[in-house]
This record gives sequence, structure tokens and C-alpha cells, in this order.
Amino acid sequence: MVSYRLVIGIIVGIIFSFFTVYFFNMENIIIQLQIYLQTDFLKVIVIQIGANFKFDLLAFFTGTPNIVDFFVPQLLASIFIGFLSGTISKGLKRGLIASSLVIIIDFLIWMLLSVISGEDLMALFQGAQLSGTIGGILSAILGAIIGGLLGGIISGPYEEVY
Repeated sequence: MVSYRLVIGIIVGIIFSFFTVYFFNMENIIIQLQIYLQTDFLKVIVIQIGANFKFDLLAFFTGTPNIVDFFVPQLLASIFIGFLSGTISKGLKRGLIASSLVIIIDFLIWMLLSVISGEDLMALFQGAQLSGTIGGILSAILGAIIGGLLGGIISGPYEEVY
């Protein structure tokens, strides 16, 4: 039986994933959205969701890592999404499940809407951008898992009803 708290946590996490990068990095994304808002609304949604996957974790660790550069808006947004969904779903295991599902569903929505809007996905998954795309996906998953674990621990154990 699926818990209503788990489902609500996943739904709230998905809804907040459209807006969380704005909380931490509003000025860079607003310019892109103003360009596409008048012509292609679907492209605006793709940019909003895709902004969560822009931080390349692999490039961070292969370069010269700096602790200040680690706290980028995309990673903080993923941690916030995971924390929020983990807190709502309540419990360590449910927080981990909810935060992981939110990022997976966000990735699937991003890919689906990118195909519908006519974006070139082959450019994201070949050549030099393959590392950046995989690093962005890994950083979003890592941030959501950290946030989900924190949210699950803070909210306390889930009360099982028998």
C-alpha cells in the first residue's frame, strides 16, 4: 500500500522542481525565459526543468575543486527539492525513495518535453557534452539523495498503521 505522504511528497517535489533554481540563481534563467516566453511556452518549461541538471559534478572533481564552488544553485536546488519531499514523506527510507523518484521523474519530463519542443537531444548525449550531461544528472541525483536523507531524518520515523 502506498502512503499518501509519499505521494504528496513526490508531487510537491516535482512542482517545486520547476521553480527551485530561481530561488538560488534567478538572474541567469530569467534572461533565457524572457527570450522564449513570447514564442514557445514549451521551451520555457524545458528550460525550467533542465536548469536543475546544469551543474557538472564530474568537471568539478576533475578540475581544481574548491569548497565554495561546490555550492552552486543547481546543487542547492536539488538538495532543497530532496529535503522538501523527504520531510513531507516522513521517514528515512521514504525520504530517500521520494527524493530519488522526484529527480527521476523530472529527468523523464525534461527528456519528453525536449523531444516534443524539438530540441536536439543527440547534442546532449554525444561528444564533449556527454560528460556535462552525465555530470548534471549525477549532481541532481546526489543533491536529491542528500536532501531526502536530511529531510527524512529531521521529520522523524514514519508511524506505521496496522
